[in-house]
Amino acid sequence: MKPLDFYQLGVRLANSGRTEAEHRAAIGRLYYGLHHEACCRYFRENPGAQPLGRGSRHAQLIDRYSALRASPTQRIRRLLRQLSRMRNISDYELAGPIRYQKRDHNAVQLMRTAVVVAEGLLAALEDFSPGESEDGYHCPVR
Repeated sequence: MKPLDFYQLGVRLANSGRTEAEHRAAIGRLYYGLHHEACCRYFRENPGAQPLGRGSRHAQLIDRYSALRASPTQRIRRLLRQLSRMRNISDYELAGPIRYQKRDHNAVQLMRTAVVVAEGLLAALEDFSPGESEDGYHCPVR
């Protein structure tokens, strides 16, 4: 399976979802699709890099992009962190208004923000390492 298949599912859910659960699920699919894609592209460009730790792969991937210091990698780091935060909020903060960046949101508003962030992240990934990852996901984890 290609990582961007998850992303495309998130886009479809964002465009057609009718329930709060679908809006929240869209955010998760956007995040996981782009997290996996970012991982594949990182290791495509850094084939000798050490595998990520199983229990901390999400934070470690962001740290790896931070260490590269190039312009697209810093955008990737920032946007991946934002999308990760939105995914955590959408999965775990189920009561009341959703608090993101010091403002209250409903699920639709957060999902729309996530779509914009995800589009920017995909563009940054394309600047960093052009071309979608292949089937057979490759992101080494120890």
